[in-house]
Amino acid sequence: MRVHSQTWLIALVIGGSIISITTLHILTPVDSVTLHQIYQRLYYLPIVIAALLFGLRGGLISALFASLAYLPHVIMQWQHIQREYALNQYAEIILFNFIGVVTGVLGDKSRRERERTQQTSEELQRAYAELRQTFEQLLQAERLTSLGELSAGIVHEVRNPLGAIKGAVEIIEDELPEDSPRREFADIAKREVDRLDRLVREFLCFARPPQLAKSPANLNDVVNSVRLLIEQNAVAQNVKIVSELDKESPLVTIDSEQIKQVLLNLAINALQVMPEGGQLTFRTKNTNEFLTVQVEDEGGGVDASIAQRIFDPFFTTKEKGVGLGLSVAYKIVAQHGGKLRIINGEHGAIFRLTLSKTQNEQTLHES
Repeated sequence: MRVHSQTWLIALVIGGSIISITTLHILTPVDSVTLHQIYQRLYYLPIVIAALLFGLRGGLISALFASLAYLPHVIMQWQHIQREYALNQYAEIILFNFIGVVTGVLGDKSRRERERTQQTSEELQRAYAELRQTFEQLLQAERLTSLGELSAGIVHEVRNPLGAIKGAVEIIEDELPEDSPRREFADIAKREVDRLDRLVREFLCFARPPQLAKSPANLNDVVNSVRLLIEQNAVAQNVKIVSELDKESPLVTIDSEQIKQVLLNLAINALQVMPEGGQLTFRTKNTNEFLTVQVEDEGGGVDASIAQRIFDPFFTTKEKGVGLGLSVAYKIVAQHGGKLRIINGEHGAIFRLTLSKTQNEQTLHES
């Protein structure tokens, strides 16, 4: 609307300039030939400006308007006084239109070049952003793969000694009297061994996630099942759960149990950042190319420095966290050929899971 108003304002200024020049012609005595020659040259300014700003159409319209405005002055005054000078003015009027057409063509060509340059610049910016995202994905995938291989080796070396330690503690415990205060130390040792064993199992899950068991599923159904799992915890924390699900969500070939684990992990994280209550929103969307699931909280969002590392293995802001939950989620989504991103919304963080419909359609066709 603002651009449209500016266009009309410029057009009025150009039209007003032509009328002002014509008024100068009419008010100036015909014996002041030099002034009239100056005035007729002034017509070229609004014609050229209109042609450069509005192209061929603007140049031609302004030239015709200048011709119609100047023609009565030539016919009524110069035609009867100096016929040769009047013929010269008719030629000048023709030149008005020639200049308007030529400059308008150049103006259109320049405008097309600017548009092409701007479009190329935007495409380059998009390509750079996609290249940067791809590089970050490859870097993240490389870190996960390397760490996964390392973790797999460490896990097998650690689990056997843990089992031996637990067995030894149980044997020692059996030899202690029931009322011995040393039994408390044995219980502490067994609990710590169990905790280490759980931690090792998490490492193993991260290092070697189970093979995907893909089958056609509806993302809305997966979201609803996750909602049921966390509903009681949400009520206990005074967190309201909102579902904004796209009714036209097609079937997608996924391992629904693993995607459910991803969404459950994201939902639990969302609950943990809203201990005093808030709103947890599940949102699905079906576009031409992608299917997306968003998990949005009202926990205040995350700093940019944290967002860059949030999917890194062992990175956590929790005192008792291991830092593998989001890394495992990222790895599962990557196995599905999708993307997992975090952005800041109006009141908190938004985790966005994106799956390609093109890849999904090929998988459905092959199956």
